[in-house]
Amino acid sequence: MEEANHRADNPYTEWEGYEVVDASGEPVGRVERAVYDAPSGLLKYLSVDGRTVPAENLNAEPDRRRIRLPHPAERVRSAPPLEDPPTGGFDAEVRRHYGLN
Repeated sequence: MEEANHRADNPYTEWEGYEVVDASGEPVGRVERAVYDAPSGLLKYLSVDGRTVPAENLNAEPDRRRIRLPHPAERVRSAPPLEDPPTGGFDAEVRRHYGLN
């Protein structure tokens, strides 16, 4: 995966600073970084208070500057920290952690 070389190429940087809540509305933290795969045009991960969250099935609420995750807060808090740059092995580890195999 190649992350965009320039942050200006990443359309998801606007989410950085958004509040993050779990499916029940429990606060999890704030988006520190949005990892975007430039070749595919997809958001891959969010870094939330130092922990990695896959971008699958999240619900962005731009009008509220909030992201709602489908994962419980405790799962996010126990997730691996973001690897820079993320590798294939890291992706597999994150997917296993969230039960997305």
